[in-house]
Amino acid sequence: MAETSNIAQMAEKVSKEIFSEFFWDKVGSIDTNWNCCQQKKHNKTTHPTDIVFRYEDPYEQKYINVNFDLKSYAKGSINTTTIRTALESLSMASECTQISEEWQNIYQSKTMNTDIVSSLFVYNHDNSFDKDFDKFLIDATKRDLKLASGNKIFVFSPQKIQYLITIVNDIKVLRGDEKLPNKRYYTFYYPTLDKKPTRNPWNSSATIETLFNAWQIIKFKINPENGESNDFGIVIYYSKKGDCQEEFQYLIDYLFHYQLISQASKIMLRVANAEKYASINFGNAINEYKNKFAPDDQTVKKLESIEFESIANIVKTFSEIEIGME
Repeated sequence: MAETSNIAQMAEKVSKEIFSEFFWDKVGSIDTNWNCCQQKKHNKTTHPTDIVFRYEDPYEQKYINVNFDLKSYAKGSINTTTIRTALESLSMASECTQISEEWQNIYQSKTMNTDIVSSLFVYNHDNSFDKDFDKFLIDATKRDLKLASGNKIFVFSPQKIQYLITIVNDIKVLRGDEKLPNKRYYTFYYPTLDKKPTRNPWNSSATIETLFNAWQIIKFKINPENGESNDFGIVIYYSKKGDCQEEFQYLIDYLFHYQLISQASKIMLRVANAEKYASINFGNAINEYKNKFAPDDQTVKKLESIEFESIANIVKTFSEIEIGME
């Protein structure tokens, strides 16, 4: 039992390390069982909550609470059946979080406007899972999960978790190398949408939706010690392989659409899963843009100054003995 408990704690440790870097806060207690509100419908007496994180919505005056089911599986345990079973359980728990006074007393603030979503976090603790998780997920959800209307479940696959571990490590490296300033001086970037700006342009968390996008953008102050300086740079973390130039053309279009090419003093593009010719494909995408739109010299200079770098995937390892001694 102690060994099983130690393995389960690995997913908890990883989740804390990841989401703290995205400006999420842990709220309430860890590893809690609470009473089911619909025992006849769910055929359960209690539901589990492993951990809850909270972040502020960048556009609306509200917070998001993410109710997590943390799984720490060996390679052979990740399959359609285990995913289906976990999702069925989480779907029922998700429905009850919306109406459970007990759950909300533990994890909600009565003074905050808060939405609740749920997430299945599938961590591969032996780092050897190499199968198509998406296929397992598709097969696991072919039958209706009976997820209550308006409820949302986000599934973090082993590959997604490894990607997030990699960029979290890289953020720390950039801070250590002083290519990123202190946390107080950077934020996750969100554009103005339909004339609606972000509520806190220098204090935005990464939303859960952002973590599932093709890229995540950090906006940072170039001279944070100079309170009058408006200079800023951006770091773009790119999750795709970059195996064709069309991928990067879409990214370049995004940067132009939201005026980041013209406004950012420095742009770093960091690709975590880059294939062999990703940097060449990125260069070809820039050349295609220059040939197609004939931009002015200043714009060409800005495009060519984008720093492309492939970053190595980080594999997280734990000692069960050390975890048991904590």
